[in-house]
Amino acid sequence: MNESDLCLMSAADLIASYQAKALSPVEVTEAVLACIDRLNPVLNAFVLVDKEGALASARAAEKAYASGSAGPLAGVPVSIKDLTETRGMRTTKGSVTGKDWVPDFDAVVVERLRDAGACILGKTNTPEFGMTFTTNNRLFGPARNPWNLERTTGGSSGGAAAAVASGLGPIGHGNDAGGSIRVPASFCGVFGIKPTMGRIPNDTDKVGMQVFAHEGPLTRTVGDAALFLSVCSGPDPRDPWAIEEEPPDFLSTLDEPLRDLRIAWSPTFGGTPTDPSVLAACQDAAEWLAKRVGKGGLAQATPDLSGFGESFLPVFMTDDYLSHIELAGDRLDVVCGQVQQGFERAKQLPATEYALALGKIARFRYNTRRFFEEYDLLLTPVTSEPAFRIDDPAWDIEHQIPALEMAKFMFTPPFDVSGNPAASVPVGFTPDGLPIGLHIVGRWGEDDTVLRIARALERERPWAQHRPPEPA
Repeated sequence: MNESDLCLMSAADLIASYQAKALSPVEVTEAVLACIDRLNPVLNAFVLVDKEGALASARAAEKAYASGSAGPLAGVPVSIKDLTETRGMRTTKGSVTGKDWVPDFDAVVVERLRDAGACILGKTNTPEFGMTFTTNNRLFGPARNPWNLERTTGGSSGGAAAAVASGLGPIGHGNDAGGSIRVPASFCGVFGIKPTMGRIPNDTDKVGMQVFAHEGPLTRTVGDAALFLSVCSGPDPRDPWAIEEEPPDFLSTLDEPLRDLRIAWSPTFGGTPTDPSVLAACQDAAEWLAKRVGKGGLAQATPDLSGFGESFLPVFMTDDYLSHIELAGDRLDVVCGQVQQGFERAKQLPATEYALALGKIARFRYNTRRFFEEYDLLLTPVTSEPAFRIDDPAWDIEHQIPALEMAKFMFTPPFDVSGNPAASVPVGFTPDGLPIGLHIVGRWGEDDTVLRIARALERERPWAQHRPPEPA
C-alpha cells in the first residue's frame, strides 16, 4: 500500500488494520507526516506540526495494541484546531497576540482525544479568534481549498477541512458557533457535524462563547464522525451547560434503518438566492431522502426566524470579545481590521441591549423546538454559493464583511443559537468542480438520527472515493 492510500484510509479501517496487525500506528503516522511535509506548504492547513509528539503517541499505541489495552482512537492521527487549548503546543487562535502562547493544559475535547489514544499531529489554521467564514489571518495567511487553490476553505475550521480532504489525517477537530464546522466541510467536500449544544463539554472557566460554542469533527466518513462523538461526548463538571445524561452509542446505531420521518426542506432562509448548481444538488439529495425514509414527501417549511437576525451578532461578537480579551488585552492595534471593528462594537454594546438579545434568543429557541415538534428533520443547502475566491475583496479580513455577503451563510447560524444537531453532507460538485454540501438539521438531542440519515446518503452516494487533485 502506498503513502497516498494509507493517508486516505478512514480511522475505522486504520483501527481494524492495527487490531489485525496488518498496519502499525507508527507506519501510518509517518506516512501522514510525510504527506503534511509535501502538501502543507501549498495548502497551509497546518500552522504547527508536532512530529515528535505524534510519533511518541504512535509508539505508545503500538504497545497498547500488543498488550490489549488500546483506547478507541489508539494510533489514529488527529488534528486540533488552533482556537483550542492544547497542552505544550503553541495555540495562537490565529492572532499575532497569541503567537508565543503555549498552554499548560488541554481543553476537555483534547483531553478526551488524548485519553482515547489519538496521535495529535498539530494545530490547524483558523481565522483570527474564529471570527469569519474564510480561514485567513495576519499571522499565517490563508488556508487553500484542495479542490481549487484559489478558493477559500471556508471558516473557521478551514485548516481542519483542507487537511482531512487531502489525507492529512482522517479526523480533524473543529468547533462551530455560526457554521464553522459545516461551512468548511461543505466547501472542502468532507463530512462535518455540529452536535447538540452541550453534547461535548466546553471549558467554561473563562467568560464568553458559552451561548453558541460547539465542538465537533470533520471527517471523510460518517463512521469516523460517530467514533469521534462517542469518544468526546458525555458530561463534565467543568461545563455546567453540558448534557448530563450519558450519550447514546453513536457507532452501534449508525446502520439502523429509519422510516416515516417528517422532512422539511427550505431552499432559502431569506438570504441571497441559492446558486442553481448548489440548489439542484441539494434538492436532488433531499428528494431522494424523502422517498427513502420520509413520510409524505418533502414539505417546504422554515422555522420562525423572528428575532434571530438582530440578536445573533451582538451576542456572538460580545462573547467572542470576552473569550479573547485576556489574550488580546489592549493590543487591538495588531489584530486585523475586522476583529478590531467587531471588538470595538462589543465594548460599546449596552448591557440592556445584550440582555434584550438574549431574550430574543430564548424566544427563537422556543420557536425552533416547536418547529421540530412538527418535523423530524430540516434539510437546506449549507450555503447559498460554493467556495468563493480567497482574494475576493468583499472578504478582506481588514474590513467589515458586507451584509449581502454574510446573508449567503444564513443557513447555519440559527442552529448554533438553537443548539440543534446539524451536519454538512457532500452531495456533489458544481460544473467547475467545487464541492456542495447538504445541511441536515435534527431535533435537539437526536444527533444519532442526523448521523444515520447522513450514513444512508453515504451508502447510496459514496463521496470518500472522490479525491482532490494533487497540488502542483
